Amino acid sequence: MSQVIEQAGSPPSGVAPKAILTERVTDCSAWLAADFAAHSPYVRTFEESEIDEIDAALASLRRSPLPYPDIRALDLPLPRFSRVLAEIQDELENGRGFVLLRGFPVERYELEDLKLVHVGLLAHMGTLISQDPQATFVESVMDRGMSYTPIQVRGYMTRAELTPHCDSGDVVALLCVRKAREGGISQIASGTSIHNEILEAHPEYLEPLYRGFHHNIRGNGPAGRWENITRHRVPVFSYYRGRLSIRFNLKSMLTAQELPGVEPLSDLERAAIECVGDLAMGDDLRLDIDLEPGDIQLLNNHMILHTRTAFDDYAEPAAKRLLIRSWINMPNSRPLEDDFADHFNTGPRRPPALKPA
Repeated sequence: MSQVIEQAGSPPSGVAPKAILTERVTDCSAWLAADFAAHSPYVRTFEESEIDEIDAALASLRRSPLPYPDIRALDLPLPRFSRVLAEIQDELENGRGFVLLRGFPVERYELEDLKLVHVGLLAHMGTLISQDPQATFVESVMDRGMSYTPIQVRGYMTRAELTPHCDSGDVVALLCVRKAREGGISQIASGTSIHNEILEAHPEYLEPLYRGFHHNIRGNGPAGRWENITRHRVPVFSYYRGRLSIRFNLKSMLTAQELPGVEPLSDLERAAIECVGDLAMGDDLRLDIDLEPGDIQLLNNHMILHTRTAFDDYAEPAAKRLLIRSWINMPNSRPLEDDFADHFNTGPRRPPALKPA
């Protein structure tokens, strides 16, 4: 049985003590980069018969177009491939926390059809959620010539190297349509393995990491006082009902200090979150995945940190790096503590607050 302790000392006013996991986790969620050095068990290649099934279902969906959030599994019927998607859904929650579907023939399809396929496949695993206050359910990830420095600019709009982070929703899905001329490598790390390393080398960091941090949410909250800052501390690690989860975004935690009413980080707090980021980028824990056109990368946001290297792109707009991104909540996902699951001040597992058009 896993051992937990209550946080020592007195937490800040209004912050309840958190149970801290004090044993290493040894299940398959605690993977290292070396586990995949000789083989890639996380890769599942499309079979031609599966593509034929998807293609036939897409033809039906084209005849009765629906808004993305209204597309359900029945709208892209996949009698055989749906069983594969059910296995992937289980792997994402109860396995290593990530899967790569490889080899969808993106060159055969127009961009809008690729978006329909992307959303239709995800409908077999969960419910699409909005990614911003403008109700974007399917986002085009591409360089828009912007700098990553301003907090208002999200990393997917740039070609800069990003910092390790978790997206929102239970799962983030990326369909690679075109890759960059050079760079843009996907990098992921196990939050469980990061916790194991901190437990062994820096146990003093666990208390602040479980207590959590305010995040700069860049206008994603409801209008008013809590539009830009989380009203509560969001834990980096949460151990709840027997499951260890992670939520991390270095940029939003560091820039939260610049907002009114937020205390500056202590030396211990800063060291703790920098340690998480450093471990996620370390050679032992970091797995590099060079996404090819037709790859669909699925990551459990409660288990996996991800980032991307900087890239150089092609000059022609039609050749530039392009990925399609969506977030979903899955019905088989773990229960979460409310303060861990609510990171937009909109309620547990709720997307950003929608703004008036």
